[in-house]
Amino acid sequence: MDDQLIERIVAEIEKRMKKSVLLALTPAPGYQDEICQRINTFSHIRFSLFVTTQAQVSHDLSKWRHLGEIHNASEFDCQQLSTYHALFIPYFDKKLVGEIINGLFISEEGKLIHSALAQNIPIIALPYFCQPESELNEILGLNKNKEYNLLIQENISRLKSMGIMFHSINNVETNLINHDIRHQAKSEYKPEIKQGNNNRYITLNEVMNKPGEYHLSQDKLTDSAIEYLKSLKN
Repeated sequence: MDDQLIERIVAEIEKRMKKSVLLALTPAPGYQDEICQRINTFSHIRFSLFVTTQAQVSHDLSKWRHLGEIHNASEFDCQQLSTYHALFIPYFDKKLVGEIINGLFISEEGKLIHSALAQNIPIIALPYFCQPESELNEILGLNKNKEYNLLIQENISRLKSMGIMFHSINNVETNLINHDIRHQAKSEYKPEIKQGNNNRYITLNEVMNKPGEYHLSQDKLTDSAIEYLKSLKN
């Protein structure tokens, strides 16, 4: 056995020891090159790429090809998901949040995520494109409506309860390497209740859950909430 053959065998063993991850490449409004360059440093992960039709137009695929085998979305069999340790979505935008939350099968990436959720395949995503408070959304001026921001945050919490994990780029590789993410506990979804002075009415359900926190003289109570507090007084 010559040295060249030994090197090939060692390289193949090292390749098989790496975590096998399917990376879903989708369009993105920014940070394309920066995220791509950072993912290229993930030396302990063996990637395959699921490339959507729109991503083929918006990304320079020559920068991604060396990461691993490329699968066009139109030809990918979702039953293959079970062969991967996880699904990684670096460009997870607000449109995709709404699609998954509402159970819609519109985009190629949406169909892939629904299939991964149904098969209980771990899903990791970067939060920069959907989190209202991210620097990217601040730069783009897409975080100015506080009420809308709360809706997006609530939907992201619901995604987390389904098993979609949002990590910063610094923590993605670490979580894939050092943790068996298949057995991480899903976070419980708890809708956020806004506090303090605001323009939203306090609902009957909120008052019934915590009657001690509300009183009849309080502004912005719905009629049903007022009647319920009155009944407690009687």
